[in-house]
Amino acid sequence: MRENEHEHDRQRSGRPEREPSSGRAADSRLGTPVENEIPIARPAAGTGPASGLRRERQSAESAPTNPAAAGASPAGGTGSPRTANPHPGPSPGAPSGAAPDTRAASSGPAADTAGAAAAASAADTASALKLRNSFAADEEVPQASSSANRSALRSNAAHDREEITDEDLLELTIETFKEKLQSGRWTCLQLTQAYIERIGRLDGELNAVLELNPDAAALAKQLDDNFDELGSLPLFGVPVLLKDNIDTADKMTATAGSLALEGRRAQRDAFAAARLREAGAVLLGKVNMTEWANCMSWKMPSGYSSRGGQTRNPYGDYPVGGSSTGSAAAVSANFALGAIGSETSGSIVSPASAHSVVGIKPTVGLISRSGVIPLSLSQDTLGPIARTVLDAALILEAMAFGDEADACTLLKQRPVSFLPERSAMPDRLKVGVVESYAKKLDPDTAAVFERALKDLERAGIEVRRGLEFPADEPEEGSAHGDAEEAQADGIVLRREFKAAIDAFLAEQPHGEFPANLGELIAFNAEHAERRLRYGQHLLEESEADGGVMDDEAYIEGKARGIRRAGERGIDFALLKYGVHALVFTGSEGSDLAARAGYPLVSVPAGYTESGQPVGLLLSGTALSDPLLIEIAHRYERKAKRRRPPERYS
Repeated sequence: MRENEHEHDRQRSGRPEREPSSGRAADSRLGTPVENEIPIARPAAGTGPASGLRRERQSAESAPTNPAAAGASPAGGTGSPRTANPHPGPSPGAPSGAAPDTRAASSGPAADTAGAAAAASAADTASALKLRNSFAADEEVPQASSSANRSALRSNAAHDREEITDEDLLELTIETFKEKLQSGRWTCLQLTQAYIERIGRLDGELNAVLELNPDAAALAKQLDDNFDELGSLPLFGVPVLLKDNIDTADKMTATAGSLALEGRRAQRDAFAAARLREAGAVLLGKVNMTEWANCMSWKMPSGYSSRGGQTRNPYGDYPVGGSSTGSAAAVSANFALGAIGSETSGSIVSPASAHSVVGIKPTVGLISRSGVIPLSLSQDTLGPIARTVLDAALILEAMAFGDEADACTLLKQRPVSFLPERSAMPDRLKVGVVESYAKKLDPDTAAVFERALKDLERAGIEVRRGLEFPADEPEEGSAHGDAEEAQADGIVLRREFKAAIDAFLAEQPHGEFPANLGELIAFNAEHAERRLRYGQHLLEESEADGGVMDDEAYIEGKARGIRRAGERGIDFALLKYGVHALVFTGSEGSDLAARAGYPLVSVPAGYTESGQPVGLLLSGTALSDPLLIEIAHRYERKAKRRRPPERYS
């Protein structure tokens, strides 16, 4: 199986395997181009462990036909004036005068409405209690609020409960944890401590976790002490690991794997990190990543950073994928209930496939990039990694809100729920196999893929074969075909990287870190033996290109990439062949979704004869995230192909 190990490197260099950059395709649709369209804005259903926060429903008439029209990149796009806050009323740090978001009323039974109201009430209570993010070493952890039910808290005390064993942690799901928690047998503190102990004991060889949050146990105890009021939060007590490019306003650092940012602590949570806290998650630690998200050197292997070294695959001597390598490896080894990665092109779904876990790369614009060390202004997004589709969807649901600081998130319409079995779906779901991609598979991977297609059919999903892309052919008027287009693609990403990194570094404390990309390059060169094991020619190419984003080369290159990925790629195939999604293996096809800003879901498909994990990749049009998640969930329930790595079982 061909691994997309250097997807960012290829794009920046103009090599033809890589994709160009884009936000969302110019002709993006809000539904699928087949006879049964997917409802995008529909009230979520469900209560108990799987119930999440609700979102405001916007009328279909007011929605743009192109998500890009609702918001461009943070560099200067415009969007809806509505601020999609996760709770009614202004959120902490929201711009003055921002319009608050509201939850949609459930269309389900009374119990569903009650579940939504409970989650909403708990979220508001969490804000009112002002739960802490960080504690001084000698500071006593805050106890329950004055209105808490003391009897309930005493019955939920750790010393009265079951011990959590290592076996309990294997393949643990959010739903199972919540059942244990709500029955009083486990506490948040117990689970957090159990994961901390497991990481300390088993991560040495894997090398996935860079640092643990020194306040994790205190944060978990703080939740336990407010269990009666906050226990209905959708991620209450769920330990989550974060990629090393996501800011957190605590004692942890965010460095993008670079020694140039060693010791960097953020003053504010990334928007997505703040939403996770509000949903009740415990931010457990930071995990390793490919340095600068694979935009440093062709020679740098995925999963390597100067700060963290090389992350390995828990299944053996196999490719690890990147750049969210630590996120996938840690979840696969059962070090947390989930993790957050980021993707520009393949950086979530590639390591998810390599580590036999679920990875969701959402439509660009569904999750804010505020507080995330950037790579591409138009392609970057965060996304969840978990062991099951439902767990990944629950984590996604907690993060997917609009943010005025990131204009591309201010969509007039967005999915109300991402949870499987919660939205009306077409009577017959259909997926298509692109012939040119299937033919490239090696025999071992092809055998796994063929079995996965049969599993899809057993799950009631129709499989159509023999799909073709006009995008496989050079565009009319392209003098040199793929080589010319690949060069244009490289220009787009190099310039976006230069502009984004310069802006990011300029915001850092003066004199503590490099002030721009040129200073970063010089800093690395001063101690090349530690900082430049694999060189930095991709950084140097970006610096030389200048970051100009208003000339013909950039504008036309970006437009061509969007056109070939959407109108002549994914959207063309969905419409022509009457399917709801395309299916690939590994990270094949992720380059097209990257250009168009379209969603992807990777779910374990099985293993080759040698034991190498293979993922099934689902690709769809803009805002078809709930549909891809539904297909993945149905497939997962029928196939059940994931097995934990033996050496970590």
